[in-house]
Amino acid sequence: MSPPLTKNARENYVASVTLIVLTSVCVLLRLSLKIFRGQSPRGPDLLCFVAMGVFGTYAALILNFIFNVSQYRALDPDPRLGVDEAMNLAKLVYTNELLFGAGITAIKLSILWFYHDLFSVDMTLLRVIRVTAGICILWFVVATLVIALQCSPVQAYWEHYDLPPYCLEYPRVLLGYEISNLFIDVAILCIPTGTIIRLNLSWLRKVPIISIFLLGAVVCIFSIVRLTAIWNPPDIFTGLNFGATYIWSTAQLGVAIITSCLPTFGPLLSFFAKPVPYIRSLYEALRSFSSINRSSARNKVMGAVGDEGSWGRVADDRGTSPQSWTHAVDLDTTQFALHAVPSRAALVDRGVDAV
Repeated sequence: MSPPLTKNARENYVASVTLIVLTSVCVLLRLSLKIFRGQSPRGPDLLCFVAMGVFGTYAALILNFIFNVSQYRALDPDPRLGVDEAMNLAKLVYTNELLFGAGITAIKLSILWFYHDLFSVDMTLLRVIRVTAGICILWFVVATLVIALQCSPVQAYWEHYDLPPYCLEYPRVLLGYEISNLFIDVAILCIPTGTIIRLNLSWLRKVPIISIFLLGAVVCIFSIVRLTAIWNPPDIFTGLNFGATYIWSTAQLGVAIITSCLPTFGPLLSFFAKPVPYIRSLYEALRSFSSINRSSARNKVMGAVGDEGSWGRVADDRGTSPQSWTHAVDLDTTQFALHAVPSRAALVDRGVDAV
C-alpha cells in the first residue's frame, strides 16, 4: 500500500492539476476564437501556446516525482528520505527552474507583442515596447546561464545538494532572479496605462479597460509572495522555504498564462453583455477603445501627408496611363506628374480614365 501524500506534495498536486486544466482551457479558447473569427493565430498566440507547453512539462515533472519517483510520495527536502530521493528532488528543482524561466519569458514576450500590435500608431510607445522586449530576452539569457551554471561542476547541484564551495548560495541566486523578474513585470504593466489614460474616453469607460490590462498585477502578487518564501530571515543562508517556494512558483507561471489570455476574450463578452450590466459596460468600453485606436491609425496616416481635404489629380508625363486621386500637400495646380508615392503618404480613393 502506497503511503499517503505529504502536506507539501498534496498542495503541489492540487495546484499542478488545477492549473494544467485552466491554462489549457484558456489558451485553446484563445486560439479557437481566432480561428472562429477567420483569423490566423499570430505571434502572441503562438508564444502563449509555447508557454502552455512549457508549463505542462513543468507541472508534469512535479506530478511524476510525487507519484512515480518519490518512495514516500513527498515533495520535501527531508534528509530522512534517503540519498537517492534527495538527489532526484534536486534534479527536479534544477530542471524546473530552467523551465520556469523559459515559460515566464514566453508569456512576457507574448504580452509585449500583443501591446505592439494594439498600440502600433504610437511610435514612442513602440520603442518602449521593443526595448522592454530586449530586456526580457537579455534577462532570460542571463538568468538561464546563472541557474544552469551556479554549480561547478553542474552535477554538484544534486550530488552535493547545492552547497558551498561547489555552488553559489541558492537563496541569494533565486532572490536576485525573482526581484529582477518582478521589476520587469511591473514595467510591462505600466506600458499601456498612460496611453489609455490619454484616450478621449470617460473614466467610466477607461477604468474597465485599465482593469483588464492590470490583471497581470495578480502575477506580481504571486511573485512577491514567492520572494517572501525564498528569503526567510533571520537565517539568510538556510532561510529558503522549499514547499512554499515551489507551490507559488507553479501558481505564478500558471496564472501568468491565464491572465495573458484574458484581454483576447473580448468577443465572449458580447454573449454576456445583455444580462450583466457590468459586463455590458466593459464590452462597450473595449469596443470604444478599439474604435478610437483604429481612428488614431487613420489620423496618423493622413497627418503624414497634410490636412484632410487637399486632394489633387495626378497623371504621368504622357497623360495616357491610368490616373488616381491622391492626397497632396501645397499643390499650386490640379494636375501633376505621377511619381512613386510611399504607401503611408497617399490615400487612393478610386481610379479614373486618363484624359
